[in-house]
Amino acid sequence: MRKEEDAPVEERFLSVECHADGTALAAFGQGLPPLAANEAAVFLGYNYADVPVGRRYACCFRRDDAKDAERVTTTVVAVTQQYGHAWDHIPHGWKTLTVLRFEPGIPAMVRDLPYGGLWFDHCASVYVSDTDTWGAAL
Repeated sequence: MRKEEDAPVEERFLSVECHADGTALAAFGQGLPPLAANEAAVFLGYNYADVPVGRRYACCFRRDDAKDAERVTTTVVAVTQQYGHAWDHIPHGWKTLTVLRFEPGIPAMVRDLPYGGLWFDHCASVYVSDTDTWGAAL
């Protein structure tokens, strides 16, 4: 277990690899709720700390260009990793299938990510974080 405050600020981001396709949702996503229009089921890379469902972030930025960023409230809505069991948090060090809610809507940089059926299908492309983490990446 690693608390968020124990992670260096520059590491406090969710690493979005790609959207989960229908095959992935059928195989792993049974514990996830139906998606609203402003939500996405995504594969996340290895997580920096234990992050509870309900955690809100302030922005998204591209992994390869932190200057390409958008301020958008992003909430962790649901988490699973395998076998359709819903979890109450994203565990430190785990790759997960996670539902994220974006307010007011899904930013283009997330909407345009590819779809995949498994972890490692695509490299992380977008980071979700607070503004202090984004600032550290600039």
